[in-house]
Amino acid sequence: MILLLLTTLFTTVSTEKCYGVVFTNRCYDIEILKEGINNIHQMALNDNDNTLYFTFDQIAKIPMRGLGFLNLNTKASGVIDGIRNATGVAVDRRRNRIYVGGADGLFFLNENKVPETLPVQDNIQYLFFKDIIYFINRRREVYRFDNGFVSPLQEVSGIAVDKLIIDDEYNMFFLQNRKLSRVRLGTRAVNTHERYTVDAITTDFNFKPYISTTDGLYVYNKYKYALDKVSNIVNLRELTFNRQGDPIYVVFDNLVKLNNPSPYIRE
Repeated sequence: MILLLLTTLFTTVSTEKCYGVVFTNRCYDIEILKEGINNIHQMALNDNDNTLYFTFDQIAKIPMRGLGFLNLNTKASGVIDGIRNATGVAVDRRRNRIYVGGADGLFFLNENKVPETLPVQDNIQYLFFKDIIYFINRRREVYRFDNGFVSPLQEVSGIAVDKLIIDDEYNMFFLQNRKLSRVRLGTRAVNTHERYTVDAITTDFNFKPYISTTDGLYVYNKYKYALDKVSNIVNLRELTFNRQGDPIYVVFDNLVKLNNPSPYIRE
């Protein structure tokens, strides 16, 4: 029985060189979804219809920043007008709703991808959705929008925040000048992860937190209160995941998806 188990293990794990990208002990093929998208600021995947939404700089237009989309099934893509300087984007998967923040406040996209206004008057720079909407304004203040009301997030009151995510146990990770900190919602006890210089933070489909740093990609280990390295990929501007856990990320001006994972261990 032990011999059979070992035989099965070594026939399903490759020790050959990975010619793609190694992520969480799996070797992935690389697919370039789209090239030449300038300065993607934030992106989010609506896995209900497999459409990726992203905010980016439109060099030839004023106001500069706009909202784009790419359907990963059909490869249909386009730009959605009507939101001045669209910057933040987030998805409520349960309601199948896309939220977008811009210079004139908060919007959602109706079934025709037409923006409709929500009662938030602020210059929004970043969005995150978990149960409710969290947003960061141009002054780097964090607010929550719940049932039509806006209130400051007390856990980080007085702290300048650039990006934030919330995990499955309601720990909030946030960036301040590319340095990572963590606070549990409902408390004011802020913990720092000072050794890392961070480019991007995100959660997967199950709200597991991932941290992209200058020396690789990490996942938060809630049992050790530490970060575990899962890949050597660097220079990621943005990162998200599909329902299967396959990474989709921005490197330079390219949208990249990792496909066809196979088990892998290093030689």
